[in-house]
Amino acid sequence: MRVFAMFGRSALRWRTAAVALLGLTAAVTLGARCIEQPYAYVDSEGYTHITGRMVNDTDIQGAQLMLRGTLYDAANNVLATKDQAPCPPDLKPYSEISFDIRFDNPGIPPWDHFDVRHISGKALAAPLPDPDVVLFSAEAFRFEGLPPIPGLPITDADVLFTFNARNRSQNTYLVQFCAIVIDNKSQVIDAVQTELVSIDENGNISPAVMTPLPYPVTVYAIADDVPKGPIQVKAWLWFGEKGASTSQWQYVETSLFTIQTERFP
Repeated sequence: MRVFAMFGRSALRWRTAAVALLGLTAAVTLGARCIEQPYAYVDSEGYTHITGRMVNDTDIQGAQLMLRGTLYDAANNVLATKDQAPCPPDLKPYSEISFDIRFDNPGIPPWDHFDVRHISGKALAAPLPDPDVVLFSAEAFRFEGLPPIPGLPITDADVLFTFNARNRSQNTYLVQFCAIVIDNKSQVIDAVQTELVSIDENGNISPAVMTPLPYPVTVYAIADDVPKGPIQVKAWLWFGEKGASTSQWQYVETSLFTIQTERFP
C-alpha cells in the first residue's frame, strides 16, 4: 500500500510558472511553460516521489527537457534533490506531459515543503515529425484474485495497460510508456514510466518493437502499486530508446479513461 505524506502549506496552492529562454537561438522562447498540480508521497518501499504535469501553452516545441525536484525542512534546508526528465522528454505545442521524480534513497527525513521546476531543455523551430502511429484503443485493468501466471509479474496492486495501435509509417520504433493517475479531485496522485512490452502466447515478455504493418497490434505496460479508488488515468506513448533524452518523433497520447476491475473467483 502507498503511504501518502503530508507536506507544507506552500504546496497546497501551487502553480510554478517557468518563463525560460531554452532556445537554439535567443529569439526562440517557450513562454508560459509551467508545472501543474505537483504532489509528493512516499511509496511502499520508502522512496519519495514528486509527481505532476508539465504544461506548454505556447506554439513552440520543447525537447530534451529536464526537471529538478527538491525537498526542504521547516528551516528551508535542502534534504534531497533529484534531476529527472519528464515523460515523454519532449512537449508539443499546446499540450501537457507527466513527470515522476523518484528520489534515489529511501528513508529521507520528513520534509516540510518541496519544489519542482524546469531547469533545462531546447526550443525547436518546428514540431517534431508525426510518427504516423494510430492509436485505436487504450484500456487499463486491475485484476483481483488473479492466480499466478508464469512470466507475467502482476499482482492485485498493479494495473495492466493495453494499447491497440498500428504503425503506418516505414519506420521501426521502440516504444516507451508513461501514465498519470488522477483522483476524483483532478489531482495527480501517482505516475509511472516504463518500456512498453509484447507478451507472446507463452507469457514471455519482451520490449515492444513497433514495425510497419498493415494491421494493428496490441502492446502492454504494467504499472506497479497503483492507488485504488475513484480514479482515472491518462497515458503517453513515445518513440525512442529507454532513458533517451529526447525522441525524433511526436508522442501519441490518450484522453482520460477509467481503470476497469476484473475479479476472479
